[in-house]
Amino acid sequence: MIPIMNPEFISFYSHLIIAFLLSGTSFYGIKWLAHCEQKGPERVFWGLAINILHRPLLTLPWVLFILYSAHYWPGLERSGVNETLPLIQKLILIIYPAWFIWEISLNMAEVLDSMGERWRERLSPSVIARSVQLIIVISTLLSLAQAFGYSLSTLLAFGGIGGIILGLAAKDWLANFFGGLMLMLDRPFTEGDWIRSPDRSIEGHIEKVGWRLTKIRTFDRRPIYVPNSLFTGIVVENATRMKNRRMIENFALRYEDIEKIPRILSRIDDLVQQVPEVDSREPHYAVFIRYDDSALLCQVRVHITRTDRVGFLKAQESILLLIAAVVNEEGALFAYPTRRILSDGSITQ
Repeated sequence: MIPIMNPEFISFYSHLIIAFLLSGTSFYGIKWLAHCEQKGPERVFWGLAINILHRPLLTLPWVLFILYSAHYWPGLERSGVNETLPLIQKLILIIYPAWFIWEISLNMAEVLDSMGERWRERLSPSVIARSVQLIIVISTLLSLAQAFGYSLSTLLAFGGIGGIILGLAAKDWLANFFGGLMLMLDRPFTEGDWIRSPDRSIEGHIEKVGWRLTKIRTFDRRPIYVPNSLFTGIVVENATRMKNRRMIENFALRYEDIEKIPRILSRIDDLVQQVPEVDSREPHYAVFIRYDDSALLCQVRVHITRTDRVGFLKAQESILLLIAAVVNEEGALFAYPTRRILSDGSITQ
């Protein structure tokens, strides 16, 4: 046993204290930078990197301190612990880079935002993140197995045989997995979109696109979970990506007002185009379409730029009130179902 007051121990303690102070300074320095970055009004790239990687960065100084202490501990080279240090170092060299990349993949949306809107529009954060995570898991497991002395070629051969067996046993899971991959690559919808399927009773907002399931929140706030493989065989309407919404409205005027119809419809068509929410580039009209049983049926068609439901209904309301105002100003009246009693007592519609 080496005495505590041995010069070797005194030198070691001096280096240990210096290493501890350096580790503590690095720890609190990284913590302070991450705290300042969260309070900052704008996120620069280095600040974003510290914020994303602060967890592995905070543990790194203490891991290095422990390794330094273990390497230079007097007399440790004669113990069995010294034989495991190379293996521990290998594990750290495998785990830490994987941890760094994993943290980046969890915040891929912020990373793409920091690179500019052009990159965010071209690339899907969920596709990149999950692809990176899949690569990290596979490469890390293979590297760990090789670090523990397993042959990589044997593992790959066993993985090929095991993959065939798993593929036969879990074909439904694999169908959902590849269905989710196609959704992330083709991007028929993204999280937050409002979709509807005329083939199935599916309608609501997308909350999450997973590898196996897609979570949809219906309008009555109930969540439904749809297997991704289902989307490969059905038609999906993405209402969120509409450029505008069409409005077609029928209204009926009295037969007594037939001479007023051309002016009424002309005024309606002109005034409707002045409504800010109406897209004048799309086809539009106000026309007389047919003679009804007790009315002259007219129709107005326009396209409204507001695609959200509340905004669309508000714009539609203003157009309907505009139609009523024009009809009233021209001295006409809307038609209602009528009956006429003839002199012989019979009743006609």
